[in-house]
Amino acid sequence: MLILLVNLFNLLVNFAVGLIVAKFLGPETFGRFAVAIGAGGLVQVLLFGWLRLAAARFYSQRARTDRPDLRASLERALWVLAASALLLGLALAFAGDPLGLSPGLAFWALAFAAANGAFEYESALLRARFHDSGYAGLTLVKNALSLALTAGLAFATGSAVLTLAGTTASVGLAALLLRVLLRDPPARHGKPSRAILRESLAYGLPLAASLLFFALIPLANRALAGQVFGFAEAGQLALAQDVGLRLVLAIGTAMDVLLFQIAVQADEHHGAEEGRAQIARNMVLMAAVLLPALAGIWLVLPSFQALIVPQDFEGAFADAFSLLLPGLACYGLMTFALAPAFQIARRTWPVIAAAAMACLADGLLLLLLPKSLGANGLALAQTGALVAGLIALLALSPLARPRWPRLRDSVGVAGATLVMLGALAPLRGLTPGLGALLLQSACGAAVYGALVLAFDIAGLRTIALDVIAAHRKRAASRRP
Repeated sequence: MLILLVNLFNLLVNFAVGLIVAKFLGPETFGRFAVAIGAGGLVQVLLFGWLRLAAARFYSQRARTDRPDLRASLERALWVLAASALLLGLALAFAGDPLGLSPGLAFWALAFAAANGAFEYESALLRARFHDSGYAGLTLVKNALSLALTAGLAFATGSAVLTLAGTTASVGLAALLLRVLLRDPPARHGKPSRAILRESLAYGLPLAASLLFFALIPLANRALAGQVFGFAEAGQLALAQDVGLRLVLAIGTAMDVLLFQIAVQADEHHGAEEGRAQIARNMVLMAAVLLPALAGIWLVLPSFQALIVPQDFEGAFADAFSLLLPGLACYGLMTFALAPAFQIARRTWPVIAAAAMACLADGLLLLLLPKSLGANGLALAQTGALVAGLIALLALSPLARPRWPRLRDSVGVAGATLVMLGALAPLRGLTPGLGALLLQSACGAAVYGALVLAFDIAGLRTIALDVIAAHRKRAASRRP
């Protein structure tokens, strides 16, 4: 519960920071900032993605004591990769303006890649040890730093370069604090091992490559928008992409932080079959939260836009966001529901194939869709690409020999989400505002919650009753 609450708070802060930055930079400058930070994120996935994934899969309390060479090997790789990213950033800055942005943005994009890569890797180590209080504390510190440095510098300067420098500083300081919590005396005596790095690369690189391909799609589309329609149009598209992706990642990561580590424990202690069974349970739980949440966002979108989205972005934001939502749902299901089946089986290359299929579909749709659609055409291409990626991964799923959720649960999640949409669609026509947003949210939660309780969709009613019973038992044990 603590991790879910912390990630919900993290979602709200990320929303606030993103909207503040967009407001005070304006569409054109925000477009440049978005392309730069997107490029930095791409480099982060390329260099550090496999490291984070290997830490989440192989590191644990048992591995901490039994395999000290594992942490030592991963640490050596982290320092080499961070130094490489910083040197590349300096080279780009001295080269002038190779990315068409500015030398300053080029450097800070690579510095951001190094800082965020280190933070994500260290966060994976912390979660693998189930250090919930430490993870929660560091997330709150990172959020406070982001508000002060990223949002503060956007407000004070209106500069994309200084705002990205603030973003890098906030993540870098949080990464340094994380290292204090991650003291690991056994690892000091471990020796970096090429065999461990080969094992980690073989596991993590395919997944990292798939994430790279998926990250290329929105980055390429916003860069294309900047070249064809201008950076103001790219900024409009980028805000819708960023808000939508943050929503999906916040929901998915909040659950995956706990669910995937439970599956790893099941695999480690009880064997591969129990690990696959837990992944099947995780799949339907992920869908049971992700799908109604995204459907609910669509229902409240007019009020959300009127209340929160900066005025310069209104109208274009809602249009692009609505087109992006189905693709974002597909991306969330691929990343947090289907991909873990390949991860637990240590057979991750099919995820690359699905991501490559998504990239090809995006390119094909960009050629076919009329340019008169503007940025909305790019949003539509992104959604079509992610739908193609999901279909491809489903087609390749037999290679992971997964256990699937019960058909009753899968149908129940889809049916309850559609019933909620149908029941609340008339409320979408209310005059946008805070009252409408609160009413729509309350009604949506009530309808979906009632269906979950009535039919025990995805076993959520049983889980809730078990949690309540455990809480009552603990409370009774404390009584004198």
